[in-house]
Amino acid sequence: MTDIANPFFPAIVRAAEDVAQGAGYSILLCNSDDKEAKEAQYLELLLSKRVDGIILNKTPGKLSSSQRQMLADANVPIVLVMRTCPGLRTDLVQTDDELGAFESVSHLARIGYKKIGLVGGPVNVSNARARRQGYNRALKVNGLKYFAELTFEGDYRVDSGHRAGLALLPRRPDAVLVTNYLMTVGFMSAADEIGMRCPEDFALVSFDDYPWLGCFRPRLSTIELPKYEVGATAVRLLLERIESKRTRAVTITLPPQLRVRESCGFMLHSPKAIQTAI
Repeated sequence: MTDIANPFFPAIVRAAEDVAQGAGYSILLCNSDDKEAKEAQYLELLLSKRVDGIILNKTPGKLSSSQRQMLADANVPIVLVMRTCPGLRTDLVQTDDELGAFESVSHLARIGYKKIGLVGGPVNVSNARARRQGYNRALKVNGLKYFAELTFEGDYRVDSGHRAGLALLPRRPDAVLVTNYLMTVGFMSAADEIGMRCPEDFALVSFDDYPWLGCFRPRLSTIELPKYEVGATAVRLLLERIESKRTRAVTITLPPQLRVRESCGFMLHSPKAIQTAI
């Protein structure tokens, strides 16, 4: 995994462990911190231990030629989760991030917001690009103007969300799509510092949902990603490879779900606007 401190990943690991243990396998967890050197060290370690398979949430960038050769020589099956890897043809389990962003922005547009900002992830990560594409497509489909000054490239961590809030909120967007939970934490912290309130001063939709979000105010409108299903599916694909049931690479894309709560400002608008949104 790239960042086990990110609450997105424990549910994936939990599912992977559940399914793997049920099939008689154990899980070894490595945390790369999104650093290529650390990831390379762990890949070499796992291959030296002759693991049966690897589930990989790839750091940004390609595998080096020596890494590709090392993986080819070891002939260990790999399943990618949530991110593609250029030049690596193997199984992939991902969520439909473009659809999730599209539905988020379209929901905000139906409510009546016109100036919708984006706090995205790093553009060299495949799911961040997909979320940005969904954002752009939704603006176009809903006839909304794109404001370059209302978009911010973060890194999926709290600090970048905070910087995004300080950069975007003074420009007074009507609404903002923040594309992961940690950046949302930083963004809301920046809003508090500035003295702006959600949803009264700006609406917000976040990516990913957690049970504890219902304890906070405003309760966040989110795009829920099926984390447990991602981990379980990845292990099932890996087991098929280990047991030689399949040789052709497959990509499985799991659907997201829009969960409407308070932060999108849905209930602040007139009954007519609410009826239109429904």
